[in-house]
Amino acid sequence: MTEIEFDYLMATRRNEDTASFNKDTVLACEKAGWIKNGKVTDDGMEALAPYKVDNAIIMAAGRSRRCMPLSNYLPKGLFEIKGDTMVERQIKQLHDAGIKQIVLVVGYLKERYYEMAKKYPDLIVIDNTEWEEKNNMSSLYAAKDYLKASYVCCSDNWFAHNVYRDYVYDSYYGCLYSDEFCNEYCVKGLDDRGYMTEVKKGGEKSWYTIGEAFFSKSFSKKFVDLMVKEYYDPEMKYMLWDDFQIKHITELLMKIKRYDDAECKEFDTTEDILQFYPNFKDFIDQFFQEDELINSTQRISYLSNYSDIKQYSVVATEQLTGRMHVNENLFGPSPKCLEVLHNATMEDLYLYDLTREDDLAVEISKITELSTDSVFIHSGSSDVIKTIMTIVLNKDDTVLISAPAWNYYKSVCELRHAKAAYYNVVPGTDSYEFDTENLLETAKKTKPRIIVITTPHNPTGAVISRADLEKVIKENPSSLVIVDEAYLGLSTVTYDAKYFLNAYNNVVFCRTFSKLYGLAGIRMGYGLCTPMAKQVFKLDLNPFRTSNIGRKVCIAALKDKKYYSDLTKTIISLKDEFISEINKIKGIKAFKSAANFIFIHFDDSIDVQALKDNLASNGYLVRLWTEGGHLSMRITVAPKPDMDKVLELIKDFCEK
Repeated sequence: MTEIEFDYLMATRRNEDTASFNKDTVLACEKAGWIKNGKVTDDGMEALAPYKVDNAIIMAAGRSRRCMPLSNYLPKGLFEIKGDTMVERQIKQLHDAGIKQIVLVVGYLKERYYEMAKKYPDLIVIDNTEWEEKNNMSSLYAAKDYLKASYVCCSDNWFAHNVYRDYVYDSYYGCLYSDEFCNEYCVKGLDDRGYMTEVKKGGEKSWYTIGEAFFSKSFSKKFVDLMVKEYYDPEMKYMLWDDFQIKHITELLMKIKRYDDAECKEFDTTEDILQFYPNFKDFIDQFFQEDELINSTQRISYLSNYSDIKQYSVVATEQLTGRMHVNENLFGPSPKCLEVLHNATMEDLYLYDLTREDDLAVEISKITELSTDSVFIHSGSSDVIKTIMTIVLNKDDTVLISAPAWNYYKSVCELRHAKAAYYNVVPGTDSYEFDTENLLETAKKTKPRIIVITTPHNPTGAVISRADLEKVIKENPSSLVIVDEAYLGLSTVTYDAKYFLNAYNNVVFCRTFSKLYGLAGIRMGYGLCTPMAKQVFKLDLNPFRTSNIGRKVCIAALKDKKYYSDLTKTIISLKDEFISEINKIKGIKAFKSAANFIFIHFDDSIDVQALKDNLASNGYLVRLWTEGGHLSMRITVAPKPDMDKVLELIKDFCEK
């Protein structure tokens, strides 16, 4: 059935005016037996069957910060406009169109939706448990089992008339036209069949995506397959589903459905709603009946500056074994660290440490041969990095980060309203390598305020050479170079921080006790910088020192050199053995690593997501990354029995 024949059947079925259809279309439908005496026949309905809509999915999990203060207490989908909340208006329109299965994906203030759902017994409500840490791709992931021939709707859409149909020919996205520049997803190209070929953020004299979308069965299958494969890509955290479709625009083919501005509305802010419907003020006033509540919400209106910023978060993990996904030291710290805890005194608990010198800084000073004026202690290297960025970054500054990278860097620079740019860390023959030339070229173009170099690199285990590190520092005197050495000591790679800090004033080294020293639960780290820089960074430090007991534990760790020297040798041995064995498996390439993890590539014959799930079902958690459109795996080095078991599970999986 052609699209024009489909349109004619639907118009006939709905008793709409069919005068505009040409005779050839009418005759073709009559000849096929789909139309008889101006009515759709049983054969016609059978021909329409492949286009039957299965359901609708309404995404309603988001925070809607731009609608504060009202959205602090009520999710945007439950804002009432012209007698109905926005979500209920869509539910009623879908029901009227004959679509009975409706899936509502909730997250923020979900209890409000649970209450509303009591009015609709057939409504399926799904919790998106990742709504705080990921964008709306997480809502479609939560509802992936329901994606068939499906409408995909947003809770903040409002349609003047019922736009839904029980049969739809092809995948599409609702669009409005704008003569003036708008910061929306603008369609820049269509092929001769009407499918989008290019969509970009921002444009003028363009159709831009808004309103509902429709996924055909075949579209949904491709979408779900790609989504499942790439879901653990760190960038997925920030993706709207629009971005994902754009990324795969040649595979996820969509047409556009044109609306005029009066028909379709999408409300980003309460001001948008008030402009469209001034009586919305009455709804707000009624909701905030008590003056005290109104005043309290007004006091936090400044939070709207952070409406589009997402907090960096880690995957919640309940199990205590098989945790090979977050790069903890699975061998544990020196036993002498535990002795410190056993010998803790009451004074360690109730007194501030107000002594002249910080004993931990003194111990680090001895090891690094730097003055304590160049050492500042913090609660983990993540806070060292956050303090540096807080002090150094201004709005619209650029931070140059590796690709791939730990997403924490990007989340902190966004918190400062700064931008991220990227340089490449690329696979070599046996290990990943820093593309230093690409880094330097990108720095020239972007003029970054900060350059972040993670070495050993997360997630690949690559290291930058001493010469290349110095080249980056030397050739970018206006940029602060943050050298994140979280994985220092887990290989034979070292850098002479003293040399760099004596020679240059635009470099800071960040270190942690979480990795090599196995003290992630203690939350301690430190920065090495010039004395002048320390005086500025101290402005963001707590006036009282970090935990008394924590600092004593770290001192015990630093003094037990033999334990950690032996531990490093053990990790290197296990790592090298695992890499050698896993590289014997067809379709797998593991890279040498200077950290306590191994980065692995797979060819297309191996279902990496299924492999991850299989390992998890056997008690082993690993991390997936997307590299060049393919899933890669990062596995933390664990004691030998665990490494052997994981290797066995991977071999068995690949053989099957």
